[in-house]
Amino acid sequence: MTTSIQHPVVAALYEAHVEHALALLTGDGLQAHLARELDADLANAERLTLNQVVTREQIKATAHTYAVHMPMAGGIPELVGDIARVLHAHPIHDDTRLTDIISDQQVREIVNKAVEMREVRERLVHEVLGNPLLVDLASDLIYRGIKGYLAQGNEAARGIPGASTLMGLGKSVLSKASPNLEKTLDEGLHNYVRKSTKATLQHSEEALLKKLSDQALRDLALDVWAGVKHRPASDFRQYVSADSLEEFFVIGYEYWRGELRKSSYYATVIDVSIDSFFDKYGDHSLVYLLVEVGVTRDMILAEFMRFAPPIIAVLHGNGMLEGIIRRQLLPFYTSGRVEAVLAAREG
Repeated sequence: MTTSIQHPVVAALYEAHVEHALALLTGDGLQAHLARELDADLANAERLTLNQVVTREQIKATAHTYAVHMPMAGGIPELVGDIARVLHAHPIHDDTRLTDIISDQQVREIVNKAVEMREVRERLVHEVLGNPLLVDLASDLIYRGIKGYLAQGNEAARGIPGASTLMGLGKSVLSKASPNLEKTLDEGLHNYVRKSTKATLQHSEEALLKKLSDQALRDLALDVWAGVKHRPASDFRQYVSADSLEEFFVIGYEYWRGELRKSSYYATVIDVSIDSFFDKYGDHSLVYLLVEVGVTRDMILAEFMRFAPPIIAVLHGNGMLEGIIRRQLLPFYTSGRVEAVLAAREG
């Protein structure tokens, strides 16, 4: 390969160095080489703390760049939609029961934890029973029931000889005496029923909370689980279509992209999380961090060997690897340093 190196010895050294690097990366000694480098890096990492190599401000800046400020390309929603459709239609759902995904023990632990949250339960019951919409719905049902009952009474009375005439006469007299009386009575009944229903719902809150005891809720949840745990996951596809699943993903993504990531709340959550991480680990070594998350030397080396050989093989096969090595080495061999060393030795 033609280079700008004029000195024949330097050029020969350069070519020898390139060949050595190629042999090191493509030969049988790659794993040993990577293991040596990894051990040296881990030894250095033991001497360096997180605060020494990076600041929390740097991490915050990077997090904000990609999580807050980076423009999002249109291909992301499309990709998410494609993945959602493939997942929805995958045959694995036909052969997978819910109990294959989550065990009875795990369900019991989740249920027990949810049942312990009494304050949430009490607040939820209070908000539901005090909701004006529920009051209106319940009072309207009761009002219609009363009206229906009275109407049935009138129909029954019409079968009694002479009763129909008396009822008609009474209604006529009342209408003449007070033309709006029927409407007034109707509105009064409706208002009474609404007030009574509201008071009843408020008084029933305590009774309902007693009914919703820890054990009752636990039994209810476990009964529901017992009824569905042996069903295949595909049974639930009838409730959520592929289009609906895709739309949910897109709605969530658009909410995150257009609103959540622009809020000060989101930025604060990021900053507080990073501060908390640095407060806990900032003065610890980098190796300590690896141990904390369960990453071992053997795991790192295994991942090196999983990805490095095939990638290197592709680069070597199309000539890119040699080009990369030459670009890294050439600046040194054209710097004049080697010629200076040789001249000093000759002198």
